Amino acid sequence: MERHEVEAFLVLAEELHFGRATERLRLSKARVSQTIQRLERRIGTPLFERTSRTVALTPIGCQFRNDLEPAHALTNAALKKAIAAAYEVNRVLRVGFLGPTAGDFLLAAMQVFRDHHPDCEISLHEIHLDDQYGPIRRGMSTLR
Repeated sequence: MERHEVEAFLVLAEELHFGRATERLRLSKARVSQTIQRLERRIGTPLFERTSRTVALTPIGCQFRNDLEPAHALTNAALKKAIAAAYEVNRVLRVGFLGPTAGDFLLAAMQVFRDHHPDCEISLHEIHLDDQYGPIRRGMSTLR
């Protein structure tokens, strides 16, 4: 099964509305509909009951969603972890700042970064105009 099929199915199963699902997926209604139909043909049974006004999961569609969601979550977590490792986001982020006016912005940005990358250390150092590269040569103090 292709990743886009899994995502189309799970988003439609959550939204139960083709219009909202297509907005979230950023695909056309025809593309989402074709993807779901192809998946239903592969499985051999309808996963959704459709009328002109409603979309509902069939019992098999409901079971398929329940079986698929944990695997999809694990796949997304593994992908996110691999991307983080590729960009070394789980190591040290070194940040230099110029003057105290950057303080509030820097603290807010650090908190957002920490929320997304809790395993990463943030190393901060104030940089002075007369010695811009000195902190890099000497190393930076580490904050957690």
